[in-house]
Amino acid sequence: MKVMTRGPGRDRLPRSILAFFYFYFFLHWVTSMLMFWEKLGFSYRGVVRYYVGDPEFFMQPRSFLGLLEVTHFHLFAMGIFFVVFSHLLLFTSWPETVKQLLIFMLAFSLIGEIASGWLIRYLADGFAWLKLFSFWTLQGASLILFVGLTAGLFRSSGRDDPQLKI
Repeated sequence: MKVMTRGPGRDRLPRSILAFFYFYFFLHWVTSMLMFWEKLGFSYRGVVRYYVGDPEFFMQPRSFLGLLEVTHFHLFAMGIFFVVFSHLLLFTSWPETVKQLLIFMLAFSLIGEIASGWLIRYLADGFAWLKLFSFWTLQGASLILFVGLTAGLFRSSGRDDPQLKI
């Protein structure tokens, strides 16, 4: 419980667990980029095509059930992602304004990621910009967290202070 409230400190096992978590997260980050590229592309038109379909490419619109299944899974997974990374961010010595900015970037980009598919499919193509903005904001904030938390984990290895010094 001490690790959950004060950070890993110098204890090797909690630090190893965090190091592996960061490694797995980095792999997740890379595969997210690849999946987005392969499924939607990084263009407005590609995002619209993915959600509303395109007869020229024999693509059907995303179904209600398909969107619901993706939303159901992502609400849980992204909720856990948000809580874990926000929690780890609390152990950093970053200024409060930076912490707040990253937390809000994560929160709103996650909401945008989930909502934008529905908005594109059922309201207007223009929400593809929200999808792209949310995706890139999430990827950017996640990368900042990954780099900062990983650096802090290794930088604080010889100190008695249980806080991650980033």
